[in-house]
Amino acid sequence: MATETREKRPARLSKTVSRRDLSNLARGYCRSGEPVSYLIAEAAPDSATGMASILVSNWTFDTIEDVGLTAITRLVESSISTFPGAMPRGWHPLALSALLACDEVANLSLHQQQEVFLLKLPSGKKRYIALISTNQTDTLDLAELRRLQMGLCHLLSGYKTIANPVGEPLSERERECLYWVSEGKTADEVSLIINVSSNTVNSYVAHAIHKLAAKNRAMAIATAIRNGLI
Repeated sequence: MATETREKRPARLSKTVSRRDLSNLARGYCRSGEPVSYLIAEAAPDSATGMASILVSNWTFDTIEDVGLTAITRLVESSISTFPGAMPRGWHPLALSALLACDEVANLSLHQQQEVFLLKLPSGKKRYIALISTNQTDTLDLAELRRLQMGLCHLLSGYKTIANPVGEPLSERERECLYWVSEGKTADEVSLIINVSSNTVNSYVAHAIHKLAAKNRAMAIATAIRNGLI
């Protein structure tokens, strides 16, 4: 009797994930139903400031300004976030504010955010959190939310700092600033998100343009996206 042999498939190479991959997945979820806001951050990666680092977000400038990076860090560092596989729990901003003893968290309700889900996104030694919020309570499909959480965890397992393949490596700050500019943020808005001055933001963007051998911001952004840098 002939023995069936199967050709072994080559192992699939792991894909390095960029911020744009994360934002595309989050945007896809947000387009699927009720108006949804998202913010994905790394828990206090910067020991100098002790603040969380926002990776991607569709929060407005006013929302980030009114809530503040300190309150966002308190949310990201809180122990009430949900692990993958568990049923997500929604919180009203006022309840979160009281629980975390942080008045600024309550400002989310001023921006039509009535329910917030805190989702843990474990990835090796790093800790990431997704804040998913909506302007009404009990409107999100929790099963879909769990799938989003697992999808983000999968992507983050391949997320890491990427070197510039066309020249000198971009620093994480340069990549960060270029990403937010590509999302339509002004220097003032980026400065608020990453907790530096607007002049520093412009300096990081200028360095990125130089390293990418680009003539302007638009060309630098196009080159960075094409090479998976942002």
